[in-house]
Amino acid sequence: MRVETGSRASRVRAAVFVGTRADLGPLSPVLTALAAADDVELLLLTGVAYGPDELAAALPGGDASAWRESVHPIAEPMGVVSAEAVLHHGPRLAAGAGEVLTRLRPDVLVVLGDRWELLYVVPPAFLGGIPVVHLHGGEVTEGAVDERVRHAISKLADQHCVASEDAARRLRQMGEPADRVHHTGAPGLDRLAAAEPLGEEELGELLGRPVQRPVALFTYHPPTAQRDAPVGRWAREALEAAREHCGTVVATHPGMDAGREAILAALAEVSAADPAVLVVEALGSRYPRVLASVDVVVGNSSSGVIEAASVGVPAVNVGERQRGRLRGANVIDAAEGRDAVSDAVAAALTPAFRATAAAVVNPYGAGDASSRILDIVRAAPGTPRVKPFVDAPDAPDAPVEDS
Repeated sequence: MRVETGSRASRVRAAVFVGTRADLGPLSPVLTALAAADDVELLLLTGVAYGPDELAAALPGGDASAWRESVHPIAEPMGVVSAEAVLHHGPRLAAGAGEVLTRLRPDVLVVLGDRWELLYVVPPAFLGGIPVVHLHGGEVTEGAVDERVRHAISKLADQHCVASEDAARRLRQMGEPADRVHHTGAPGLDRLAAAEPLGEEELGELLGRPVQRPVALFTYHPPTAQRDAPVGRWAREALEAAREHCGTVVATHPGMDAGREAILAALAEVSAADPAVLVVEALGSRYPRVLASVDVVVGNSSSGVIEAASVGVPAVNVGERQRGRLRGANVIDAAEGRDAVSDAVAAALTPAFRATAAAVVNPYGAGDASSRILDIVRAAPGTPRVKPFVDAPDAPDAPVEDS
């Protein structure tokens, strides 16, 4: 961490909410930058996947004791995730966020993305007059309910740090003032800037098991916008398709959404029958080097669409979850089902496509976002409370249908 300098009153008190590894990973460079800044006091809020000790242990640098005093729980972590559990846990998050934010009195709240829990964490800050800095707004993921959550949080936010120009354009289209929309790039790419690929032996040591090439990194999340989807079967078929073409598959746990348990069961079933499938809860600090070292990324995680291009790795994006999201030329889209995924993985592993992926320029930035976001967080407490809605000058009047 850092040695504190200056009075507490002279520093910006920045609260950052970390719910699950879905936001911890891309937030890590931002947390490091905030923690190192002498004019910022960092406060960490959590209460979905992590307790205080678990979050402190998972934070960058591996020194839990250095982070622990900064962590403030707003709810107990969840156990089993289901639609019913989400409905019960959400109000606990809202009540806890209201109490903790009132007690800590931060100058700004920083949140990332599109997770359901933000619907309960951001409103107490908004109602309490705490400016909200939102990261990764304006993006499109039509195959997940996260799509609507993201846009809802954008309207409550005061400042936007977006990952791409198309996202910035959408926020302006939503009426957000242009001077509050900042094209910073994706902060998760910052941790990949120095990631060097490893050989088979080194990668095996990092994972704790020998590997055989090709190596796939597999992550499959519930496509939450598709009602009654057979997520367990889809995950198993995609995993088996990856294994068909790869000597080793490293599979990480799905996110904290309804359908998670079915996917976990599928991962356990396949890995029990096939020792070449290695299931890990999360890669944590190992993620940058593992990503840089694998031969292909398979699944429906944003890691394939956003991060893989920074290390020149091909990605197979499965199904509808990431539909509409900007992607580089390193991504091949595949429908659900073993045959479709198998064909896509085979295509991704060809020498020609691997050469294409190696040369791609990541449309989400160059890995220098966290310093830009730090400047926006510093200035956010001065944001006016009133946010005007900016009408698009060329927006035609749409006809209103009689109901």
